[in-house]
Amino acid sequence: MTTLNLIYPEQSTIRFKTMVFPDGQPHIKIDMDSVQMLDRRQPVTLLTRVDNANDLLTTLFIKNTLDYLEFEQVGLHISYLTAARMDRVMLDGEPFSLKVVAGILNQGGFKKVKIFDPHSEVSTALIDRSYTVTNHQFVKDALDDYFRKHGNSVYCLVSPDGGALKKIHKLAQFLQTDNVVECMKERDVKTGALTNFKTTTENLEGQTCFIVDDICDGGGTFAGTAKMLKEKGAAKVNLIVSHGIFSKGSKIEFVDEIYTTDSFRKVEGVQCFEVGKYL
Repeated sequence: MTTLNLIYPEQSTIRFKTMVFPDGQPHIKIDMDSVQMLDRRQPVTLLTRVDNANDLLTTLFIKNTLDYLEFEQVGLHISYLTAARMDRVMLDGEPFSLKVVAGILNQGGFKKVKIFDPHSEVSTALIDRSYTVTNHQFVKDALDDYFRKHGNSVYCLVSPDGGALKKIHKLAQFLQTDNVVECMKERDVKTGALTNFKTTTENLEGQTCFIVDDICDGGGTFAGTAKMLKEKGAAKVNLIVSHGIFSKGSKIEFVDEIYTTDSFRKVEGVQCFEVGKYL
C-alpha cells in the first residue's frame, strides 16, 4: 500500500519534509524521487493526526499536492479528529465546531475517510465518505496485555457515562462478555464541574474493572468513577482510552493502570500502543 504517513514518517512510502513558516503557516515538500515510479492510478493513503488547525491545513495541502501530481485515489486515515467532542452547539454563543471542521475536510474530496474511534456518529454523518474504525481490537489488545502480566481474573467493562453506553455494548458483544457496568454522572455544562457519580450495580467485590472510553482529557470523569467503583468493592480499576490527551497528567487518582494509543501524541508513563496498527 502506498502511504504518506505523517504519524510515522519512517514508514512512509512517499518521502516528504514539513516545516512552518515564520508567520505560522505549515508547509510540506514531497520528495519527487519517491513518487517517480509510482502508479498514479493506484490508491494512496494519507495517515495523520488532525489535532489542531495546522494539522487540518497540512492535510488539505497534501491532498492538493497529490492532486497536482495526478494521483487519482487519495484516502485519508485520521487517528484523532479535532473538535469531535463539539458535535453540537453546547451553549448559546458557541460554535458547532465539528460541523466547521467537517466542512473544511469535505473540500479535500478524499476518496474515503477513516476515523479511529470518533467521539460520536456525528463525525461520520458530517464528513463525506467517512467510516468509523472502532476501538474493539485496541481494547482486546489492552485486555490481553493486562491479563498476560497479572493473570486472569473476573472482570467487567465499565461505561463511565451515557455517552459511552452505546459503544460499550457493541464492544462487549465483540469481546463475548455480558459483564457490563453502567455508570452515570452529572456535569454542569457552564462550569464543567462533575458530581453525583453512581451506578445501579451494587456489588463489585473482587472484580477487576476496565473503564472504557474514547477520550481522556483532564481525567475527572475517570477519577470520580474509579473512586465510586472501589467503594463498591472493585479490587482494581483500570482505564482503557483510545485518545490520551492527559491535560492534567497521566496519573489519575483511584485508577490503577492506564492503556491508550498515540493517536493524539505519544504518552509517557502509561501503556501506549501505536495507533497505526488499528488504522
